[in-house]
Amino acid sequence: MKRVVILVIVMVLLLTMAAFTEGKQEKGPVTLTFWFPAGAITATSMPFRDGSRPWTSFEAENNVRINVIAVNYETMKQKLLTSLAGGKAPDIAMVDSSWMGAFVKDKALVPIAPDDAKNWLDGVSPDTRELSDWGGGKMYGYPNWGEDAYALTWNVDMFREAGLDPDKAPAYLAEFREYSKKLTVREGGELKRVGYAIRHVGEPNGIVDKWDWLLVSSGVKYVDPPTVLTGGRSIIDIPPVRKALQSAHDMLYVDKSTSLKFPDPRECLLKGLAAMQISELVSIQVRQPREAPNLKWAFAPPPAAEKGGKPAVHISAWNFSVLSPSRNKELALKAIKWYTNKENDFNMAKKYRSTPRWMENYNKEPFLSDPFVKQFKSLLPYGQPYPKNLALPGIMEGIGAAIQKIMQNTVSVEDALKGAQKKADAAIEATK
Repeated sequence: MKRVVILVIVMVLLLTMAAFTEGKQEKGPVTLTFWFPAGAITATSMPFRDGSRPWTSFEAENNVRINVIAVNYETMKQKLLTSLAGGKAPDIAMVDSSWMGAFVKDKALVPIAPDDAKNWLDGVSPDTRELSDWGGGKMYGYPNWGEDAYALTWNVDMFREAGLDPDKAPAYLAEFREYSKKLTVREGGELKRVGYAIRHVGEPNGIVDKWDWLLVSSGVKYVDPPTVLTGGRSIIDIPPVRKALQSAHDMLYVDKSTSLKFPDPRECLLKGLAAMQISELVSIQVRQPREAPNLKWAFAPPPAAEKGGKPAVHISAWNFSVLSPSRNKELALKAIKWYTNKENDFNMAKKYRSTPRWMENYNKEPFLSDPFVKQFKSLLPYGQPYPKNLALPGIMEGIGAAIQKIMQNTVSVEDALKGAQKKADAAIEATK
């Protein structure tokens, strides 16, 4: 009987110890899924494309594994929306500024904690603060280093060969057209090089981004006033805008100094297929040393629509945001806060010779003396982001479609802009 009791006690102890040991065993790492825009089109996703795995130390310190997934830029917005509807959204995603309104409207993004948002807004550059703040200090993501400031970039040698001052950019649209004609190269009647490479395909926001300089400088207001989250009014179909887009159309069909048959504008500049292009400055800055090491290039604000007018520089950024369906929201928020902290901001911007966001870093070397950063700052007085209005996705759809039709010569400028105005008005009305 005693043996039975002893055996029972031993078994109970062994089972208790086993249960205790099992409870003490380390659990495997939590997995977070992260989507980033693939391809050379998005320079600020470089750390996830070049094999450097910037999350490594965060993963080790927090017992987490971040599953990094490349998603085609052109379809990424729609895939995110589809994944949200199907309950299979990633924990973290890089979200373009122009997409944010749609995601905020659908409550798809987790707000940044108020204290973290305040710390960020108090410490970053004024332009980054403007991109980050959704009113009253509310944030839905951290803009990445390498802010997108859209600039006119040109091939210095091609300017010189065409008899143009390689240090002087065209200041207004009519002058820009003359430059483009002089820079165009034909051989045997075939167009070999365009004076100016244009964007006319892809997501509507991608098209509008590349034409924002002309739209805004000729009087477009996506939403007026630009600070309202809902309501307001859109100003698109007005005579100066018609005139400016007609001039852009004529560069294709009258001057024939550009073409719909050439690749993406940035690729054109880097491959020597275009003398000028207007897009994200950071793309050229990051890609040129690897893709076109012998290219001598310069940049300036895009031309104004009219002589003596003010140029318009579109500023935007890719945001690190946490998606609402995430089962590990706190850990995901911790991950994006870590990735965008001052130390990582400094190291990433230095590694890729780009612009930081924290003012403390802006005031350190090498950024303090870097000629690129100094000239980049000269763009910012002309810079403005898109309005943070929930109607923006619908407005962009209308304008993007109008530009495509104009450039493809399928409808008149007048009819295209009437259609864009109608879509914008309907999108704003839907937010009221």
